[in-house]
Amino acid sequence: MKTVKLLLILCLCMGCTRIDSKTQSIATDEVNPVKVIQQEAKEESDDLSASKGVIDLYISDNALDTTQMSYAIQDLETGVIIQSENASENFVAASVYKLPLCMLWYDKINSGEVSKDEPILFSAIEESGGYLEQDYCVGQTIPLSEVLRYTIVYSDNNGAHLLFNNLGGWPEFKKQCAKYSSHEQNDEFYSYENYLNAEYMCDVLKNLYDHKETYSDLIGHLQSAIPDDFLNSNTPLNMAQKAGWLYEVQNASGLSLDGHPYSISVFTTYGEQGKTIMGNINKICFDYFNE
Repeated sequence: MKTVKLLLILCLCMGCTRIDSKTQSIATDEVNPVKVIQQEAKEESDDLSASKGVIDLYISDNALDTTQMSYAIQDLETGVIIQSENASENFVAASVYKLPLCMLWYDKINSGEVSKDEPILFSAIEESGGYLEQDYCVGQTIPLSEVLRYTIVYSDNNGAHLLFNNLGGWPEFKKQCAKYSSHEQNDEFYSYENYLNAEYMCDVLKNLYDHKETYSDLIGHLQSAIPDDFLNSNTPLNMAQKAGWLYEVQNASGLSLDGHPYSISVFTTYGEQGKTIMGNINKICFDYFNE
């Protein structure tokens, strides 16, 4: 037996690639800016209903439209997805795609195919590029390890474009990164648009966790990137997360590195409110796994 005590306060208040009609508008209905949910639930250790019930209560109590969100939560010790919503539906990913992109390059480094000091030519400045162009000039070469660091820590679009272009372009990157999931992806996933889904990201995060020693540099970059926002917006948790934001799109996928290991991936089209939503859902998950 374990007791889960939840106190949630909902306070309403660099994106990447393209956005299109797939992205839905922000909800216009006013949501009470402060919602306090206190829930005490008891469950057997193998009963997942408590977590599901509390998340469902949070969603219904705040009148959230689930068509504007997708999430999946996985117990990393058992591999079981304990709760999900629209998990196989593709959403505009924003910069979340940079996590599997960088994993492909760490795989190449770990296999000896390339060196972490491999020189990458800074060939062009991309629109909304980021910090890389402030520190390097077009025509210079940059060590691969630095390109990877900028891409994750600063969500740098220049760095990401260099990485997928050196894999053969965007479609080739999507083809290669499909290897991280056992779930078959549709044509939309492989298209020139920037779509991912929570089910796929669960598999990516499980792979990251299962090989955390070989991805230690990447995990360190994920921890330092956005320590106080997105999945950490409700309370300061030790999440290794990759966030993505573009207009109303607010997404994050990450690993909990405190207590019982779990992963969570959330995609929303709720604008800034999306950060609060994912932070509150993540707090529910942390309490479920650790109290």
